[in-house]
Amino acid sequence: MLNRPKYIGDVQSLNFLWTTQEQLVPWKGPFLTSLLPYFAKVPLLAALADDTLRRFDRTAEQRHYRRRQVVHFPDQPGDFAYLLCTGRVKLSRVSDQGREVTLALLENTELFGESGMLEPNQPYELMAETVDDSVIAVIRRDDLMDAVRESPQATTELIKLIGLRRSIAENTVADLVFLEVPKRIAKLLLKLHDAQDGGSNSNMPIKSRFTHQELANIVGSTRETTTVILNEFKRRGIIESSGRKITIKDRNELESLLKGSTQLLEG
Repeated sequence: MLNRPKYIGDVQSLNFLWTTQEQLVPWKGPFLTSLLPYFAKVPLLAALADDTLRRFDRTAEQRHYRRRQVVHFPDQPGDFAYLLCTGRVKLSRVSDQGREVTLALLENTELFGESGMLEPNQPYELMAETVDDSVIAVIRRDDLMDAVRESPQATTELIKLIGLRRSIAENTVADLVFLEVPKRIAKLLLKLHDAQDGGSNSNMPIKSRFTHQELANIVGSTRETTTVILNEFKRRGIIESSGRKITIKDRNELESLLKGSTQLLEG
């Protein structure tokens, strides 16, 4: 069973890192000089009035999270919207037995926590947890929704964002149902690689480093099965791996695996 801390009110605050259920360890990192360049990259925020964005630049709280730190829990009131400025975040569902399935990986200046924005006191639907050390800007839900209501374009962008997240979750579920595990792992490795490099350099190590258990959570498998498949990828020269570092060596083979029948573990 996963040793996850429980949400215990508004105790998870600026520059603190969860360790055990009621212990916090301070961690301070460099603050961003301005959030305005990050706001400009998010369509919903970019649609807001300039004076509103300058106000959010002054009032938004910058939080620094270590890798594998929980940002919010699914039973936590959705009082805030979160802007991922640097790093990566995964959105997951966790069962009462501790089984985790990752439904989305976020990076490159993305807004999340939108499931708690539509109604007051509506809780978040998913758990958000950092994949890398991350800087996240936190905006109060009420402040953001007041600004969104004043902008028809921002309202449209919020609807589009919610639709996009639903679509990503549905596609993830479809992969879990229709793709065999080797194909899910191949698809994930290609996605992680392309997100950082655009697919142009097959020999660049994947930036985010995952344990086999974390990869298993993302593809909806077990750690044991994931390890067997990665070892087979390595044996066949498709990837190189050392610890948590993975490098794609044969992109064409991974793409062929996605398109063809899965006979990876048969010979």
